[in-house]
Amino acid sequence: MSEAAAGRDLVALPRAAVLMLWTAAYFRGDLGPDDAAEMSHGVGRSGPSGEGEDLFAWMTALRRLPLAQLRLVLPVPGRIAGLVGPPAALPAALEAEQAIVVTAAGIADHTLVPVLSRIDHPSGGMTAVGWERFDAPLGTHVPPAATSGSAREELLRVLRRVADGSIDLDLVPDEPVESARIPPTWISTALPRHVDAGAAHLLVLAARTLLLTRSEIDEGHAQTIHLAEALARRGLLDELHDAARAALVEAVERIAGESD
Repeated sequence: MSEAAAGRDLVALPRAAVLMLWTAAYFRGDLGPDDAAEMSHGVGRSGPSGEGEDLFAWMTALRRLPLAQLRLVLPVPGRIAGLVGPPAALPAALEAEQAIVVTAAGIADHTLVPVLSRIDHPSGGMTAVGWERFDAPLGTHVPPAATSGSAREELLRVLRRVADGSIDLDLVPDEPVESARIPPTWISTALPRHVDAGAAHLLVLAARTLLLTRSEIDEGHAQTIHLAEALARRGLLDELHDAARAALVEAVERIAGESD
């Protein structure tokens, strides 16, 4: 781990979010593009695949865009707001469940999507990551980022309702998420030093809640006997999942915006 990350707690985040955070640190001048690119691969058995965009070249090229901004999109089927195309970018972003949309003066420039491959090794498997670039259709306008703070309040409201309700959800976002629940499209990272305590807390809370609700939705609930209870539980999980996703996007974009 580099000196920039020394002493910081690790947080599991989507790989696109990690790349945005370290790109923001580079924009602030906290570290060079070579170190920022290295930190973007996170901590663990993960590294560059050697294919797609070179992150060092990508970061430095962003400097030449007028009023460049990075937008995090965490799409799910039926909810792809924020993606700008071209058409080939949509299935790639949905498969990765994430994308970075880069804008220049409010006009979409390109979309960046992580592409993962598994490398077997006698000492254990490793995830190789490349980044595929999709140039945006000319003249595509992108609406302003949703950084009003409402997503944080909505997440806290739903979490309070879950805590006070009668439906049992085995979610403890106050504790680190076990590694088995972290998909390869996410990676653990230290947080750049410019991230303050309040922003870090929201980032951790939203990320853990998103991982836990996703896991619960995927696994189902074998102890649920009555259909009405099962439907109510799934509805609450979906609501909490949506609130956590929105809060995570808002937190990452606000932190990235602090580099402007």
